Amino acid sequence: MNKNSLIGMVLLSLSVSLTACNHDQNDPAPTPSDSDTPGVSPTPAPTPTPVVQQLPTIGGTLSGLAALTSVTLRNNGGDALTLTANGPFSFATPATAYAVTVGAQPPGFQWCTVTNASGAAVSSINTISVTCAGAVGQVQTVAGAANTPGNQNAQGPAARFADPLGLAADAAGQVYVADFGNQQIRKIAADYTVSALAGIAGTSGHADGPGATAGFYYPRGVAMDAGGYMYVADTNNNEIRKIAPDGTVSTLAGLWSSAGNNDGQGAGASFFLPGGVAVDAQGVVYVADTENHNIRKIMPDGTVTTLAGRGVAGDADGIGNAAAFDEPGAIAVGVDGTVYVADTTNNKIRKVASNGMVTTLAGSGVTGNADGVGAAAQFFSPYGIAIDADGNVYVADTNNREIRKITPDGTVSTLAGTSAVSGVADGKGAAATFQFPYGITVDAAGNLYVSDYSAATIRKITPVQP
Repeated sequence: MNKNSLIGMVLLSLSVSLTACNHDQNDPAPTPSDSDTPGVSPTPAPTPTPVVQQLPTIGGTLSGLAALTSVTLRNNGGDALTLTANGPFSFATPATAYAVTVGAQPPGFQWCTVTNASGAAVSSINTISVTCAGAVGQVQTVAGAANTPGNQNAQGPAARFADPLGLAADAAGQVYVADFGNQQIRKIAADYTVSALAGIAGTSGHADGPGATAGFYYPRGVAMDAGGYMYVADTNNNEIRKIAPDGTVSTLAGLWSSAGNNDGQGAGASFFLPGGVAVDAQGVVYVADTENHNIRKIMPDGTVTTLAGRGVAGDADGIGNAAAFDEPGAIAVGVDGTVYVADTTNNKIRKVASNGMVTTLAGSGVTGNADGVGAAAQFFSPYGIAIDADGNVYVADTNNREIRKITPDGTVSTLAGTSAVSGVADGKGAAATFQFPYGITVDAAGNLYVSDYSAATIRKITPVQP
């Protein structure tokens, strides 16, 4: 090997050594990954937090809803919202489009409408307006033929009555009629088929017994209890009768041969042409003892006492015999036990508390037909009276030929009929006419039934938008 070759080999060896030395001094040792470590799983990469998009809420304001009632709203055909008080509201489910409707109108002949009801929502909505006001009555004739009296059991217009007076409705939607001129108690089924429940057609009597053998003498008032028993003001017999669900008739109180004003039990008590009856949840019966000018109370065992009235005609508020009525024609009892009286000749609607305290709910005592609050309102010989579960009172204002409504605060409005306009026309509100509406009752759905006695028909009234 020559000298130059040896020098080249030495230089190459020195260069490699220096490179290895530089790497050891300057480069860190490699770090093993989790995958290189036995028994340790790899750490996953963090998941990004999703961004939640807040959908718009849908709401607005409710106004005009009467106290103690409710209205149900729906959005987009679902998402039901029941409101019980006026003010702001909001649906539970957000939405990007909305269409709000009234799912269920409030009871008590109210009617609610919606404005700003639909649209697209790019942000929350609070501009929907729901406004409630009084409804009017849509009147239809459901049984009997106008001005065609008779005694025919049949359906709807093929049936016949003779001066139908008092009415009562049961939980199944059946209506019962004191068919005064026929001396019977009649039943109207939900399909408006009429049948006889008790009494001998066209024949007066006073016998107790099974339906078709029992006798009545111009019955005026009927009432139904929760157990399906009916009570009848058997007017010219001066008795209060009881009818079992199978039609069997018995006498609860009074003596058919004797008119009087005696408290007592059963036949030891007496009445004088009682016109109306009502029954409370405990089975206590109340009587508008018309010609005694008193309100009487009958316990389930037949014991009769006088709740209010002084036995002579008058017009005075007060407790017990300090109060006075003038031919009270009909009576109703609320869910709280308060008794309401159509004080016919005084042209007033009165209230009687459980302690016998009598006050005037509405009516000035002056004949007229004015709507208004309390004493600003007027009636003309009101005979029929009924009350719903929300405390609204309905009146068959007979000589005004109108159906009136009284809210719990005493505000009177007219649902159907036109004062002093006699007729038999079905229709809406003032377009409907009556001859002499007498009895009235409210069913479980809040519809009214009215006996138009001189027209020999039974009319039904449902709430509609004014």
